[in-house]
Amino acid sequence: MMKIVLGSLEKLDFRATVENIRVVESVEQLSKKNNEEITYFLTETEENINAVVRNQEHVYIPATSLLASHQSIGLHIYFDLESYPFYQKVKEMISKEDKPKGVFRFRRTVQHNRNHSLLTGDLYTLSSLLGKPQDIRVKQTDLSVTPSHTIILMNFGGGTMAHIEYTVSDRERIELEWSGIKKIIEFDSDQMVSIQSTRKPTQPLAYSVDAILASARKVDQELIDRLNDFSRLINGGVYS
Repeated sequence: MMKIVLGSLEKLDFRATVENIRVVESVEQLSKKNNEEITYFLTETEENINAVVRNQEHVYIPATSLLASHQSIGLHIYFDLESYPFYQKVKEMISKEDKPKGVFRFRRTVQHNRNHSLLTGDLYTLSSLLGKPQDIRVKQTDLSVTPSHTIILMNFGGGTMAHIEYTVSDRERIELEWSGIKKIIEFDSDQMVSIQSTRKPTQPLAYSVDAILASARKVDQELIDRLNDFSRLINGGVYS
């Protein structure tokens, strides 16, 4: 069955994609054969998202482009952090523990105007891994000044905590560390080395279409409510 994935070509790693994928520039280039075993990748724009959502069932959009609640139910969304290969490995290692106990330190530098929607998705992703937080505390600097910073402390109870630091700047970087009872895991995107025959540097923070399809979640009201809770929290509201 035909699938449609929307996103940024800059984030896509074609070398790690085994799906039968075809990149198109507009909705008009999509095949009208719904029984076609192919995945189309379409640039993420408001116009393209609105066009495919009205006519397609198997649509995958970034969580940062989540539509109004009544339009989103039944769609599939994927989270930036959850799609990265390094995070999938970290998730697998932590999930092997019966009741993970430790401290998760997460530092992310993001580009302008992407902070809150991306941060909301990251909080959802981390809480899906570590459990429902019992207490969350947020501190922010003046967001109108660059660089700006957001610090979030999440207490999951039972000896598990997360310390999250966000910086809005002109680049992207992710660092994380899991200090558990049995293991320590570390990752820094700046230390990733990629080699291409063209000798051009590759984007270390990239993921495959396969990863998007595997990690995507179908939108229901519970998911929307949780994302709204995190969004209100970041914007000064109360977490419930």
